[in-house]
Order: sequence, then structure tokens, then C-alpha cells
Amino acid sequence: KIEDIELPGFLSIFNENMVATAILMLFFFGIIMTVLGKGYFVDHKIILPTQNFFFYIMTTSLQFAVNLAILQLGVRTFVSELTESFTGISNTLLPGAVPGIDVAATFAFGSPNAVTIGFLFGALGQFLMIGLLILVKSPTVIIAGFIPLFFDNAAFAVYANNRGGIKAACILPFLSGIIQVGGSALIATWVGLSKYGGYIGMFDWATVWPGFTVIMKFLGYFGIAVVVLILVVIPQLQYKKDPDGYFLVVEDYDAYAARK
Repeated sequence: KIEDIELPGFLSIFNENMVATAILMLFFFGIIMTVLGKGYFVDHKIILPTQNFFFYIMTTSLQFAVNLAILQLGVRTFVSELTESFTGISNTLLPGAVPGIDVAATFAFGSPNAVTIGFLFGALGQFLMIGLLILVKSPTVIIAGFIPLFFDNAAFAVYANNRGGIKAACILPFLSGIIQVGGSALIATWVGLSKYGGYIGMFDWATVWPGFTVIMKFLGYFGIAVVVLILVVIPQLQYKKDPDGYFLVVEDYDAYAARK
């Protein structure tokens, strides 16, 4: 697993998540901002003409690393407090209900560097697919999405590292990056969204939702009803498969894990 690896020599600085994230963000933001150029940020009134562009890139990159560290450090407290405060609702108004929180909450429950590795390999997969789209002269080219890199690929790496170790944490986000760009380009071209300038690009929007789009496009309102029915049926099947553990997994994970 990622947490079991200790890099030697000067590479040991990357054992520290804050340093690894700061350097990666500096590299990632640096390339994008340099390509856009200082004039772009001045024209959009993001920075002043007199502001040093290099130091703006530095502070933006380092600030992101700090924000991520705050998220990882504070999310455990947030989850525990939210769960506790939700008890009154689940005991009275909605028996059996559990709070739903964003996937970023998982970042604090795995290796801190899994987040960084997921981002990195997801970005490599996205860049590779962007290059392929340009090479085959695709009518639509999807620009690497920053949000999918974290809210898909980083989360994938956290789970993959826990289940399959560092190889899984590298390979799965990489494949996800390829699918995010390729699938988004395919569906955005087919349904005509490309001419409006963007597509959400998340993993489910590049895999499951293109299938739903085909159903809704050809079946009309009946297709919408079919999609809604599918989304309603899925959790019912999950519950039927393990009714005792369906809610237990979030109410008392230790008890759920002991059943395995």
C-alpha cells in the first residue's frame, strides 16, 4: 500500500503529503496558467497588471495544498458531528435514514498520498486521451477537468489503495482519466452539447449517463420514465441483497465489518 512505501534520498520529501501536493499543484497549475498567460488573468480582472505572475502561480498552488490539508484534517470531526446531529432526524422524522455527504469526506479515511496519486495518474490519463482526440482529429476535444480529477480519481485511489495497494491506486485513476475524456467527448458530440462549450465530465457522466441519454433520446418521455425506474430499482436490489447490512454499514461500520 501507499502508506507502506518510504521513498529514499531526496525523494523522501514526497513522503509528506503537504509537500507532495504542493509540488504537484505547482506543476499542474503552472502549466495551465503559463499557457493561458498573464494577459488572460489581467483581462478577466483576476490579478492586477502590476502583480507578479510567477508568485501568483506559487501562492495559488500552495494555497490549494493548504486547503486540501484542512479538508483532510477536519473532515473526521465534520463527519462525526454531522452523524451525531442527524440522530434526532433518523430516530423521529425519517426512521432508518442516514446522512449523505460528499465523496471528498473519504479523503481523510485513507492514505493522504492516495489523494495526490489519484489526482496525478487521473491527470496523466486525461492528458493521454486529449492527445489521442487531437491525433484522430475528433470534432470535440475535452479539456482536462479539475473537479473530476479530485472528486472522481482521488476518491478512486483512496478505495483502490485500501483494496488493491499502490498498483490499483495508480492504474484505476489512470483508466478513469481516459474514460472521463473519451466518454465525455463521445456523448457531447453525439447529443450536440459540444457547441455549447462544455460537459460535466465526471466518471458517471462519461459512462452510465451516455447510456441513459440514448434511452431518453430515442424513447422520449417513456425513456425518461425508464431511467427513473432504473434509478429507483438499483437501491432496492442492493437492499434486498443484504437487508441486515444495508444500513449497518453506515450506522456501525465495526459491527458491519465483523460480519464479513
